[in-house]
Amino acid sequence: MTLSLLSPLVHAAEQAQSAFYLTLYSVPGVPRTDDPYTWSTAGGQQLLKGLTNEAGRAFVKPAEGEENYVLETVSMRWNMAVPAKCWQGEPAALQQCAQLMQSASRYDIEQDAAKLLLKKTQAQLQVKAEAYAVAASANKDELAWLGRLPATWSMDDYGMRLLELVDNIQGQISKDIKAGGADVRQFVCRAPASYGPLPQQAAVDAWSATARQSQLERGGPAWDALVAAAAKGNWMARAELYYALAGRNVSELSYLEQYRIVQLMEWLHEQQIGALYSLLNIGYAAVDYGAGKGGQDQVYAYAAMRGSYADQYSVGTRLQTDSDPALAQAGDKMVACAKAAIPSLR
Repeated sequence: MTLSLLSPLVHAAEQAQSAFYLTLYSVPGVPRTDDPYTWSTAGGQQLLKGLTNEAGRAFVKPAEGEENYVLETVSMRWNMAVPAKCWQGEPAALQQCAQLMQSASRYDIEQDAAKLLLKKTQAQLQVKAEAYAVAASANKDELAWLGRLPATWSMDDYGMRLLELVDNIQGQISKDIKAGGADVRQFVCRAPASYGPLPQQAAVDAWSATARQSQLERGGPAWDALVAAAAKGNWMARAELYYALAGRNVSELSYLEQYRIVQLMEWLHEQQIGALYSLLNIGYAAVDYGAGKGGQDQVYAYAAMRGSYADQYSVGTRLQTDSDPALAQAGDKMVACAKAAIPSLR
């Protein structure tokens, strides 16, 4: 058997483990030297690894009860059958005794894997599209109060709608920040009710006190109560629903969930709810909190100034140790305001 490929050789210590070898060639008659290789069982148990020697030899050894092996280099992979009798002969005869079952370049292997992944992804998207069509027709999901679903929806639709919305939000934030809209020294504490209605607020308080892991599961009495409060128009409940959905990896979201996220984002933006902006946090790093104080991200300050109590707490905590008395005082106000609104913050 002749193998034409990048050839691997074993270190001296590994050569001592086996006298058997396969000779690898870059071109016929020209051994491939000093190339890395691995010798493994077909099941993945690595038996030897090393570099081909000056003769292009990759030293190999048997595994008890195994006849199928894999020799792999930087650019090639060979699957071969090596019957037990091959290990009983002369080491130099192994090359002729072993049977090459399959060979492939690393490029071909990667291309095949990419094609398989693409096929799998397309199948998953088709399943999502079919499930969405059924859900859109019924429009009876737990967030149906947000409005009807379009007849069709896709990942591309989601990306385009998000891009349009984020561009709109980014423009507003940029304009407001330039006008001093994130100068925390101007912070005035406002109670949650001043930003919008809070029906069934007890459900939001209970959800906020729920363990993070339980929130990720998105189910049970606390979740159901949160959804009910949001349906009644509670802005804090709707913000929490947005956090819960948008915090997941997009690949894990159903098309229905994607569209509901867009609807929640649009509603929060229309109401100018600050909780939306820090989660997006679209590119305003390394600017100041106000009047030359540098280094922090103004989007968090912007969100805090617009009723994001989580951001009031985090931004305020950092400001409390600022050397500028005005900023430190603003930090104290923010932390106190956040704790008064959401006692579970800490």
